[in-house]
Amino acid sequence: MVAAIILAAGASQRLGQPKSLIPVADSTLISLVTEQLRPLCSDMIIVTRNELLVDVMLASPETRVIANPHPEKGRTGTLQIGILALEVPSSVLVVPIDRPGFTSGVVQTLLQFGECARPVQDGRGGHPILLDSGAIESVLAARPDEPLRDLCSFIDVEVKNADFSLNVDTLEDLAILERWYSSQST
Repeated sequence: MVAAIILAAGASQRLGQPKSLIPVADSTLISLVTEQLRPLCSDMIIVTRNELLVDVMLASPETRVIANPHPEKGRTGTLQIGILALEVPSSVLVVPIDRPGFTSGVVQTLLQFGECARPVQDGRGGHPILLDSGAIESVLAARPDEPLRDLCSFIDVEVKNADFSLNVDTLEDLAILERWYSSQST
């Protein structure tokens, strides 16, 4: 089992509402993602913005939620805060809340590798990604605004039943998100 860090500290400027709290399938996106990961992860942390801390806690009562006081500095900074809260794990699953087009099977396939890995389907890479201890060290030593792709080399792991085009950024994406979750429950 691996620890997971759910990145939910973005400003959601294009969408105009917090992505983690989007209503989906009689729940919220953050609740659906945490419930999907819970059986596969030994520990889980959600890193969000200060102003969303209480709402995200209420939406995910069985998950530790912490705030990034400076999310505007970059996604890597948000990841650093999550890693430090886990007391520097040997591996971590990084799950951006706005990229939910994965299944538990995708996560299980990634975990079989135990190295720095990203899922790929039909030539397209996606999330979540798995970081090993070397990648974690690189992330911790980086600037908060340094892109993760510049810090880590990933093994491409071929997976099935994912939708890596799913990126929750606009109101139009919400209908696609709803269809994705509906297709997973049938």
